[in-house]
Amino acid sequence: MGEYQKIPLPSYPYQMKIILVRPSIEGNLGAIARNMMNFGFNNLHLVSPDLSIGEEARKRAKHARIILENCVIHSKLSDAVKDCSLVIGTSGKREFGKRIMTRHFISPEEISKKIYLNSGRIAIVFGPEGKGLTQNELIMCDLLTSIPTWEGYPIMNLSHSVSVVLYELHKYHLKNCDSEDPGIKKNSISKERNLDPKIRNLLRTQLQKLEESLPWPSERKHSIAKTFIRTIMRGNPTDLEVQQMLGVLIDSTTAIQFLNKNEDWKRNRKRRVE
Repeated sequence: MGEYQKIPLPSYPYQMKIILVRPSIEGNLGAIARNMMNFGFNNLHLVSPDLSIGEEARKRAKHARIILENCVIHSKLSDAVKDCSLVIGTSGKREFGKRIMTRHFISPEEISKKIYLNSGRIAIVFGPEGKGLTQNELIMCDLLTSIPTWEGYPIMNLSHSVSVVLYELHKYHLKNCDSEDPGIKKNSISKERNLDPKIRNLLRTQLQKLEESLPWPSERKHSIAKTFIRTIMRGNPTDLEVQQMLGVLIDSTTAIQFLNKNEDWKRNRKRRVE
């Protein structure tokens, strides 16, 4: 389960670099490398790091040590972003009100949508632990994003922040990527749960038959089928899940008809969903 599989990285439409400004905790650095590999990113840049890449970082990185080995170190943020077509800054310190010029944030989810058609090189910049990016560093960024944490304790651990942002990018890619992306295992995670219209109609029909077969007064069994269909559909079921339900519904309807000497159980029984 936890082993590294040698398959290609996801084919994101953009080139992404993760930039850490003045990181100072070696364990965080290793965890960030692992987070990057978890979501299919491998381009890490450090700006004036206040640490060395030692055993603790490599240990925390696990199978993502290669990211640490290949990371690029810069002395200035301007050098790290000079080849980028878009630079996104991050911060947990948010401003409110009408005059929010420096810290006008959009959510990581919205960032994922905005950058998806950008075929250039994009940087996401994270500030140092405990301090975050300075005002001047935020001004160097084209867009700003902030994770919508609770205002009572808004600042997240650096490695956790990186993980949340990269998760949003990867989640959006899973929903929108080409089905031939070699870095995404087919059927590993369903991109969407679109119920086949034929199966939906069979479900509605069979629930109606079950309602009709119940030996109850009409006022008691009124809306049974409607209640079931709405409850089931709120769960957003897959085709296979509904097919399994249909088998149970068909057998239940048949049993009720048989016990009540309703000959429909012989004529209308359907054992297979086509």
